Amino acid sequence: MKLLNPPSRSILKLNSIDELCSILGVQKGHLLYICYKRSDDLKYQSFEMRKKRGGFRKIDSPQKGLRVIQKKLAEIFEENIEFKSCVQGFIKSRGILENAALHKKSNWILNVDIKDFFGSINFGRVRAAFIAKPFEFHPNVATVVAQICCFKNYLPQGAATSPIVANIVASTLDNRILKYIRSQRLIYSRYADDITISAKRVFPNEVAHINDGKTIIGEDLANIFSRASFEINEKKSRLQSKYSRQEVTGLIVNKKVNVPAEYKNKLRTAIHHWIDDPVDAERKYYIDVLGLSPEDAELTKDGSKLKQNIYGRLSFLSMVKGKDDPTYIKLVLKMAEHDPSPPKFIKSIKAEYKMYDVFLCHASEDKEKIVEPLYQELSKIGIHAFYDTKEIGWGDSLVGVINKALLKSKYVIAVMTDSSVGKAWPQQEINSVLNGDISGGTKRLLPLIYGNKDNILGNNFLMNDKLYVEWKNNPDEIAKKVQELLTHNESLNSR
Repeated sequence: MKLLNPPSRSILKLNSIDELCSILGVQKGHLLYICYKRSDDLKYQSFEMRKKRGGFRKIDSPQKGLRVIQKKLAEIFEENIEFKSCVQGFIKSRGILENAALHKKSNWILNVDIKDFFGSINFGRVRAAFIAKPFEFHPNVATVVAQICCFKNYLPQGAATSPIVANIVASTLDNRILKYIRSQRLIYSRYADDITISAKRVFPNEVAHINDGKTIIGEDLANIFSRASFEINEKKSRLQSKYSRQEVTGLIVNKKVNVPAEYKNKLRTAIHHWIDDPVDAERKYYIDVLGLSPEDAELTKDGSKLKQNIYGRLSFLSMVKGKDDPTYIKLVLKMAEHDPSPPKFIKSIKAEYKMYDVFLCHASEDKEKIVEPLYQELSKIGIHAFYDTKEIGWGDSLVGVINKALLKSKYVIAVMTDSSVGKAWPQQEINSVLNGDISGGTKRLLPLIYGNKDNILGNNFLMNDKLYVEWKNNPDEIAKKVQELLTHNESLNSR
């Protein structure tokens, strides 16, 4: 950790309360009143939230003027302080994804949890941190800063200042661990109270080892935590080999950074329940699952709070897996199907991944006689067909629209006549589908023959084993045949 040199609002060697008030933009009397005269009941509102892995977490939410001052102070700290790269929590451009990526493809990963991280950082430790280098505050200033940041002699979870102040206090721990592992070729990172040490090769036995299935932290490492006034939560210590599921800040890192299957399953369930009954699903999630009281849950009358929660989880899934991940796309499209007012990113994905039941591939001269009447019959029975005349607008990229439509069509009907056999464009589309059939084994091409059948199929030997239909001015019969094929494919995919 080091201090930067911002053009304004520098915090190096603050010598008076007046200087502190100046950079905070608050009157001295107002600051001192909030810190020392206002009662605890007026400073914070406290409640409990259920943890994901059991138990409850106490949240102390600052009120009114104190909340504003804490936010300003946190912003000033962010302008002035640069943390080492091992610190991954509560810092812009760093987070759980970046933290997990540091440890992927490791032979061994050690997870160590700090017990009661925020609660163990008391008033005295905060005050001492700001009196010491690199801050060198006057003791009176450090006292007021600690008073702003602490509540009942600990860092309150819910205050804007708590994350960065915790990182400041924990920097001593970071430095000592980095020094300890320097010669052992280990990688160290900390995300708040979540410590991770990984090894690409052998993990040093003296740092940690497994005995009777239990992870034992080495004495030297344990002493580093103790001297830095932090306590290890031994129940959460885990040394994981590459042959087990390795997790770092909730993400899988064995081969690549990935989301656990449980996360996707819970998200899928939340979407299903929200679609079924938004209001009841919201109530169950915030009250039954998270354990909030009806007052603290602040439930909505239309389930919109849970909906926003779902979209937040979808955004997280895309951040980890990428925006082209099939699971992500499928879940987004599921929400888009049932949400009449989705956010912009959902609308854009819905438009991008608009699915067609059928792609009509043809030469231009076959439009009026074959493609147009077939398209009309398909539409009558509710089959969504891509027909270039209907879908390609002025200014659209012809190649781009057609290529995307090919990828997103369940079936392709290739109109093949004596005149179209030698045409480059329909042949290119047919070859694209055939290549997909060969590589993916998806058998989704239906040739529609009109003319000399032997000559047409002879020029496309890869289609000799394909199911095909013949055009006999019978669009209704062909449309019904396509409907049967689509129904059959859906039943196979659902198994």
